[in-house]
Amino acid sequence: MVNFWILALVIALALWLVVKWLFINPAENKFNEVALVYFDKQLEKRHGTLTVTDGVPALAIPYKTATIDLAFISNDNDLTQEFTYARFRTEHFSDKKFTMFVNSKDLFLKPLVIGTRVELFDEKLREHYVVTGNDAAFVNRLLTEEVRDQLLKLPLNVKLGRRIDSSRLSGERGWLTVFTQGATAGDEIFDALVETAILFYESLNGRMKDE
Repeated sequence: MVNFWILALVIALALWLVVKWLFINPAENKFNEVALVYFDKQLEKRHGTLTVTDGVPALAIPYKTATIDLAFISNDNDLTQEFTYARFRTEHFSDKKFTMFVNSKDLFLKPLVIGTRVELFDEKLREHYVVTGNDAAFVNRLLTEEVRDQLLKLPLNVKLGRRIDSSRLSGERGWLTVFTQGATAGDEIFDALVETAILFYESLNGRMKDE
């Protein structure tokens, strides 16, 4: 019986490798080729450093005292853990953390709320986002009019704290990440990610001066 399950596991693994080689890898390579075109456009617009690792492009954009990383997180085993993001690290507010997830009317697409719910002052934003964090006043002050307008223009998820691809046990803090579900590329989404990250950078700097 044990030998049967071992054989079944070996066959399943072999089939998966064949499917990955025939279909998934070519699709990923094609996507990376297309994505590189849009990364090149961002490079011309914002300068910085473009890198390509194993065919996957990423862009590091200098902005004042920060570096904004524009990149993908891929996960062949779990597509729900694939993201496109812009992020930077701040040396301040390491004690603060919050997440903003785009809300959905679809029951199956509603974000899973983990943590203390934050009540947003802005009614429109409250309709479109589910927010958790450890300092509601800080979150509401961070959401300046410019930030709110940007998040309503093209809904994006936001997180301050750990990187979205780091372990829950990680002690790192201070990463501000603007992200969307799935690996995607295009002028509109890249502009929105980077520009929203810049607005949060400016807002965080404003809060730093106030404290």
